[in-house]
Amino acid sequence: MENSNIKCRAWAVGIYLYSTNIKGISSMRLHRELGIGQQAAWFMLHRLRAAAKSENGIECSRPVEVDETVIGGKRKNMSNSRRKTLKGTGRGAVGKTAVVGMKDRQTNEVTATVVNDVDADALQGFVTENTEEAATVHTDDARAYSGIDRLHESVRHSVSEYVNGMAHTN
Repeated sequence: MENSNIKCRAWAVGIYLYSTNIKGISSMRLHRELGIGQQAAWFMLHRLRAAAKSENGIECSRPVEVDETVIGGKRKNMSNSRRKTLKGTGRGAVGKTAVVGMKDRQTNEVTATVVNDVDADALQGFVTENTEEAATVHTDDARAYSGIDRLHESVRHSVSEYVNGMAHTN
């Protein structure tokens, strides 16, 4: 806000819109809502994101949910040349990017990162780096989470269990 030509009222409304939109807000929408230029809205969003970013992750001591996924699209939607490079590799996570994410249940803050493998070292390392020892970790029944050094509760998707008391990854 300091040394900015954007009015304080626009900053206040911009902060409100930025913090209350679940999926975020684009600079185009912000410029329409505030009646300012798109470049000014882009500037404002960058400053708000920088202010909201913590120095070294979340470091949660509260209950968190952790889950992993693969991103990369369906094979049938890929071009023929891309499909040929994957020939004979089967289905599933081949040629896709693995991402692990963690959500703080109280503040709804989310931390996510790309991982090379969805093995115990990568997933447990992610949880250890971003939580304190007092944190409760809620996961699914993936073997990679077994033996985690935090209070751990899980649900067993393999037997159609999606909620077990407070344990869920929804």
